[in-house]
Amino acid sequence: MRVAGRAYREFGEYHYGRVDLDLKPSQKEKAIAHFSDAKLTRILDLPVVRREDMDGIKLYLGDVGWVMVRASGTENLLRVYCETSKPETTRRVLEAVTQMVRNL
Repeated sequence: MRVAGRAYREFGEYHYGRVDLDLKPSQKEKAIAHFSDAKLTRILDLPVVRREDMDGIKLYLGDVGWVMVRASGTENLLRVYCETSKPETTRRVLEAVTQMVRNL
């Protein structure tokens, strides 16, 4: 228990969530392209400060955390992962990204 307490003090609190979206194949490609686009500079009120595209598209959201979209190679699924410093922020980001994908 002492290690966890020390880790929280050093790195802070982080809350993780995941949503699997069942989509049409064309929606997966649109979503990946949308989140890859440098014109996407904010998710909600959080600035996109950096992107990685190693195994999906990972967007770093200011200093509060990140969100990643990853298309399944075998199913019509888009997986959305998020980790932020507050549980309500993780929930809000997952909901916002889900809605963005559904609107594509």
